[in-house]
Amino acid sequence: MTKETYMEVCQSLFGKTIAIIYIFEGENELGAEHYEVWKTDVISSWMLAVEELHCLPLIMDIRTFAQKAMNKSLPYIDYVINLNNGTKILSTLGLVPSICSFLNIPCIPCNTATIICGEHKKVSNIIAEKIGINVPNSLQPSDNTGIIRPIGLGSSLGVKRGYDISLPNNEFIYQEFIKGFDITTPLLYNPITSQLEVLPAILYSPNDANVEWFLGEKEKRLHQGYTKKIAQLSTNAKKAYVSLAKEMGISSYCRIDARLHCESKDELFELLDHSISLNKLYFMEINPMPTIKNKINFHTSIDALNEQNPLYACYKFYKELIPNATHTGFILSCSMLSLLTAMH
Repeated sequence: MTKETYMEVCQSLFGKTIAIIYIFEGENELGAEHYEVWKTDVISSWMLAVEELHCLPLIMDIRTFAQKAMNKSLPYIDYVINLNNGTKILSTLGLVPSICSFLNIPCIPCNTATIICGEHKKVSNIIAEKIGINVPNSLQPSDNTGIIRPIGLGSSLGVKRGYDISLPNNEFIYQEFIKGFDITTPLLYNPITSQLEVLPAILYSPNDANVEWFLGEKEKRLHQGYTKKIAQLSTNAKKAYVSLAKEMGISSYCRIDARLHCESKDELFELLDHSISLNKLYFMEINPMPTIKNKINFHTSIDALNEQNPLYACYKFYKELIPNATHTGFILSCSMLSLLTAMH
């Protein structure tokens, strides 16, 4: 796609009605019990994105959206942004995209099947291994050296070393602990190449450079105990990540979390001097609904784009078209165009 064509298709998005659907903090249905809801900073980031594309934002909580959908009182909607996250029951996460599918409304970032496959760690691990990505070995309860992760919670919630006999077997995944460091990699659709592209990866480097450290619930919540470093993945790692996203049915954006295997701080610095090979990465999870807001990983990764990344030129063109362009606005435009491409 040429620059001129890209700008034309971007302008074709202007004037659309985009519903932003969120889960209300006070929602008390048992199936909507949540460990996290996206707050004002996330919702406002998306609102500004909608407005910078000269579109009409329609803000609605999930109960209102569902009720209006079923009694046929919804206004006309071109796209839905699904901010219904953080529920403890996986099937509830599929409520918004399922309604969208029923009404034939494009839903950002993904459909129900993708959410369930991606958020369920046992399922996503099986698919990642099939693609050819390293997956930590499963361990027996008698082996207390591993790491436990609840299958449907966020990447750091409930994560801890050792086996926990208090949890039912079907609610967690227990695996070998990989020495090294946590590394997360965003992917985003590129309208110019019509491909998912891998953005710069972000490595969590603990302050004490301890290879036994991992990003736990407290560290993630307080944003303490580590610094973030930009890393580049090798071509084979990028291809595997894109293949995994496609296998999951992801067409707009997502984030893949892994462990970068290394034995020391010196080895880490050596690895960061080059593109990271696939054989050094061990899959943890894929997040088909990552948080998008200022100073969070997706934005940090976009800040690190350079001319070698195919998305660099695309974002440059976007900023020429949109005065005071934001990262979230760019992500929204790419997502809308990915769905537009899929519909044709």
